[in-house]
Parts: sequence; structure tokens; C-alpha cells
Amino acid sequence: MSAPTVLITGTSTGIGLETAVGAARAGWRTVATMRDVSRADALRRAADAAGVADLLEVRRLDVTDQASVTACVADVVDAHGRLDAVVNNAGAGHVGTLEQETIDDVRAVMEVNFFGVLHVSRAALPHLRAARGRLVTVSSVGGVVGQPFNEAYCAAKFAVEGFMESLAPLAATVGVTVTVVEPGAVASEFVTNVGVDRDAAVDA
Repeated sequence: MSAPTVLITGTSTGIGLETAVGAARAGWRTVATMRDVSRADALRRAADAAGVADLLEVRRLDVTDQASVTACVADVVDAHGRLDAVVNNAGAGHVGTLEQETIDDVRAVMEVNFFGVLHVSRAALPHLRAARGRLVTVSSVGGVVGQPFNEAYCAAKFAVEGFMESLAPLAATVGVTVTVVEPGAVASEFVTNVGVDRDAAVDA
């Protein structure tokens, strides 16, 4: 029987990178995806160091582009014959408050952190049903408790939580387990990548 296959989004840094290496170390055929595959060097080095490079492959996937998602999922199933698990990890931090940003800014946060999760989940679910697999979504403590200057990000994560809680019992009837992970602060590049000007943010 072939090794189970997992697709993980947002694996260039942080939780996604560590999850991809950990899954490969556990014996899973790991498809590590990211929007910009030129940023895969750190992941490849980590996989080499862990001795699991042969179980890990890097593919391009932009969660905000439905065509990219559909093509990637189809290619993975075509290459490996199965998809046993998906980890929705891709996301983008955002700091701001309503009077200092536009509605388009908020929409952009929702596109990555909420609709991106839906794009990937929708494409994967038929294959997860066939495998009686698992859909894992990395949310945040910001999906449980609202935080000042984090309104759009928290709104997106609250939406993810509600969506997945609602999907879980239905998915269970067709053999798919839905899991939400709510990490707190993690020492990674995630916050650095937000690029916030703290002084500007509080200078109302």
C-alpha cells in the first residue's frame, strides 16, 4: 500500500514548514505548497537535515486563486493516486483598525485567511471522502478572542472557526474528520512579515 499523502499550504516558513517536515518524518508523502516556490530553500534544507527529502515535494499553490488550487489538487491526486489529508495553514497577518484602513484592505485579509481556506477545502473534499481522510485548518487564538488593532485578521479567523465547526458534523457523515488548531504566539517569521509600523498604528 502506498504511503498516505498530505497536502499542506503555506510551508515556506513557520508552522507550515515545521508541519511539512514533521509529516514527512512520520512517513507521509508530503506535498508542501507555497505561493512563491523560490522561497522553498529553507524548507528543503530542513527536509535534508531531517533525512526526509525523498518524502517531500514542493508545489506552487496560491490559495487566493481558485484555478491554482484546482490544478494543484488535481495534479497531486493524479501523481499519487490519493489525498488522505489537507492542512490549511497558509495565511497572512494583518494589523490595523477600521478608521485607518480601507474596506479593500479588509477584503484582502479575508481573501487569504478565509476564502483561501474555502478554496482548498472545497477542491480537496471529494478526495478526502474517498480516503476517509482528515481536513485540518490552522486558525489562531485570534479566532477565539478579538484583539485590538487586529480586527480584520480576527474576523477572518472567527469566520474560519464558524465555518469549520459547522462543516465538521456533515463531513463526519461521509468519513472526513475536520480539525481546527488554535495556536497562540509562535516564534516564527509570521509577525515580522506583517510589516506593521507600530507608532503609526497607535498615532490616531
